[in-house]
Amino acid sequence: METLNISDLVKTGAVHGDVYKDEAIFEKEMKKIFENTWVYVAHESEIANAGDYKTTVLGTNPVIVTRDSDTEEIHVVLNRCRHRAATVCQQEQGNANYFRCAYHGWTYSNNGDLTGMPFQDGYDEKFDRCKMGLIKVPKVGVYQGFIFASLSEDVPSLEDYLGHARKYIDYVVSTGPEGIALNAGVHKYSFDGNWKLQVENTIDPYHLSVTHRSFFNLVANKTGKRINFSKMHKNEKIRDLGNGHSLYELDGDLGIGALPFNLIIFPNLGFVGSQVRVTRPISVNKTYVSLYPIMLKGVSIEENASRLRKHEGFYGPAGFGTVDDLEVGFDRVMEGLNARVNGAEWLEISRGMNREEIDENGIITATSSDEVSARSLYKEWRRLMVKE
Repeated sequence: METLNISDLVKTGAVHGDVYKDEAIFEKEMKKIFENTWVYVAHESEIANAGDYKTTVLGTNPVIVTRDSDTEEIHVVLNRCRHRAATVCQQEQGNANYFRCAYHGWTYSNNGDLTGMPFQDGYDEKFDRCKMGLIKVPKVGVYQGFIFASLSEDVPSLEDYLGHARKYIDYVVSTGPEGIALNAGVHKYSFDGNWKLQVENTIDPYHLSVTHRSFFNLVANKTGKRINFSKMHKNEKIRDLGNGHSLYELDGDLGIGALPFNLIIFPNLGFVGSQVRVTRPISVNKTYVSLYPIMLKGVSIEENASRLRKHEGFYGPAGFGTVDDLEVGFDRVMEGLNARVNGAEWLEISRGMNREEIDENGIITATSSDEVSARSLYKEWRRLMVKE
């Protein structure tokens, strides 16, 4: 990277291309963001029963989210044996009362306590087994079934962190007569690009009529109704909810999902269409994404099946939306970022700054073709990245 400081990488209405390409910045993001704020790790429906677990990551730290076999308390522990660092759980999901390291046989209960190891006579009375359990993530919180964790003790309460976004999560949960579940499987993809491209794309209605033109033309031919995107953008709103969270309120049904809004919970969680979207940074130029269809509890099998078909039509492997975004919004952007001369280093995110409105709660609002969401993301990104 050039001599730019982190604080110089985001300015009014623009972001420097190094935030997507520089390995040192990525490593700093993992420390300053993913290890210092609340990060989404699982939904309660994925670990519904005593002994259930799910493996995931906090930034680049492998973790296991478990439901205690005895107390049913939720734990998040590092997936790393305290002996020689091998991961102790390899499966994505399952049910187990214990985790046994396949390297030297150290065994842990599913709450992380060390319960035994082979040939214990090799350790004297100074060895304190009570202190050698799997390391627990210091902060775990649950809001409306969504489980978050933080590697830092110095974070606000989860409710305060979610702030103005809470009522929209409440709405998502209320769409099912008996709540929701993420139990219909997961659709996964990856791309050779920076994780923030996917988060930005979660709320970017400005690209819909261009990148996804073929899909909307197909819908128009099928239904006889063509979307007036100019009118749509004027009627729709994007809101900066604070803490990097943002909201896109739709004006009617676009035919790609059931929710009347898209929602970003910084840094890695999104609600889009009929799905929960989780973005997982792997390296500066590699990202994994998991889409979990939202199933409604207390409705018919047919209704949930209909939700799945609509989700698959736009976001599925044979759908229109994801492949468009992967090529145009991610691959071509990463390629274009290689042009770095004569002022080409900066990306423009100033659209709509001249017509933003701020209400009494500090929520910033503009029309849906404006880049309020990107500015919200990078405002929080910069705050955390320069925080001492």
